[in-house]
Amino acid sequence: MSLEDVRQTFEILGRQDPLWTVITNRRFKHNRWDPGAFFETGREEIRGVMDYLDRLGLKPRRQRALDFGCGVGRLSQALADRFQQVVGVDIAESMLEAARRYNRHGDRCQYVCNTSNDLKRFEDASFDFIYTNITLQHIPSEHSAAYISEFFRLLKADGVVIFQVPCGQAPPDGTWVNRWRRFRWRYLAPLRTRWKKLRGVPVIGMYPVARSKIEQLVASGNGELVDVAEDMAAGRRHQSLRYCARKAA
Repeated sequence: MSLEDVRQTFEILGRQDPLWTVITNRRFKHNRWDPGAFFETGREEIRGVMDYLDRLGLKPRRQRALDFGCGVGRLSQALADRFQQVVGVDIAESMLEAARRYNRHGDRCQYVCNTSNDLKRFEDASFDFIYTNITLQHIPSEHSAAYISEFFRLLKADGVVIFQVPCGQAPPDGTWVNRWRRFRWRYLAPLRTRWKKLRGVPVIGMYPVARSKIEQLVASGNGELVDVAEDMAAGRRHQSLRYCARKAA
């Protein structure tokens, strides 16, 4: 899948069901998310992120933050409660149209459409904090790697980035249910995906990046890995890691 395929997928989903596209809870499909409850999930997540930074002893300046893969601004709005300025970046203009409608922070929160695999529109060392979650996993791996490299170019000295990305398929646990899930994912899911494409139905992919590759990207960006933790953001079928890194002074 190309980056243009990703853009087209999220342009369609952003027009059809933007809030569910971000948090795909079955109960809220077909535009059944209550916006208040939806944005509260973002505030809860960012509260957890800030507590996590405190536990690590990291205190990035609260001036300028980047929300990469911002969608409708679920996390951008929460970050704007804590930073002087927030920039949300997304590949789909339809998602950003919704984000601008929901924006309650005026010019302090800006939304930018970016369809290339770089972030050249932003100057070097222009952000104190960069955060992205459940975004890189849906971008083909070579492009994810390019964006991660860009994060370190954009960070100021002592700036902090937190990003999540799958690192591979979860190992089988030996149960019948797990074996069936892996069989379905490996052999039946690709057929279902091809059938969806033939019918013009948007398909969201899942793309891993090896931890060793991430470590290389962090080092080459003059960064330091502070913490690596497992999470469930990519679901049961995939091992997912959350990385926290600091830009060297």
